[in-house]
Amino acid sequence: MIEDTRTEKKHLRKKILALRDALPPEERRQKSASIHLHLFSLPEFIAARSVAFFVSFRSEVLTESMIREALALPKVVAVPITDLTNKRLLFSRIIDYTGDLAPGTWGIPEPQRDRVRPLTLEEIDLLITPGAAFDQRGKRIGYGGGFYDGVLTSFQKPSVALAYAVQMVEEVPTVSGHDQPVDIIITEEGIMRCKK
Repeated sequence: MIEDTRTEKKHLRKKILALRDALPPEERRQKSASIHLHLFSLPEFIAARSVAFFVSFRSEVLTESMIREALALPKVVAVPITDLTNKRLLFSRIIDYTGDLAPGTWGIPEPQRDRVRPLTLEEIDLLITPGAAFDQRGKRIGYGGGFYDGVLTSFQKPSVALAYAVQMVEEVPTVSGHDQPVDIIITEEGIMRCKK
């Protein structure tokens, strides 16, 4: 049964990522700009003193302009560092987007070694996550490593996923105890508060 669900998730991930990859770059930019506006109007974002963003990679929602604007607000901004040995994400505060980041694990921009300023999950007010597919209940399919599931398991404050509308599905199959939902999903179409 669990194996069937894993296979179903794998197929769904592949299908949705292909749809996301097929979005033309200009369309991704336009949709990301709408998502940016929705995020910055979100009461939880406005109230947050510290925000953990993901640094966009490949065809993900573009977060660079969001991170730069959050830094200018000013908010404390953290981004993840992948700890492959312990299969977890650590968060580090960034102050200068261009100066602090360099290609890290899998080529994803991460803080350079001499620019690491650790932040605990308790010090973060709002967590912003990527993902492959989502449903209206906040269930998500990540990229298969379980890195964000590990963070979401311990994170007690609001979590927000940024995605294109093409990444929304009727229902995400889940493996109990592994897959952690998010509280809010923002697409170019608006803000969705998830019904748990």
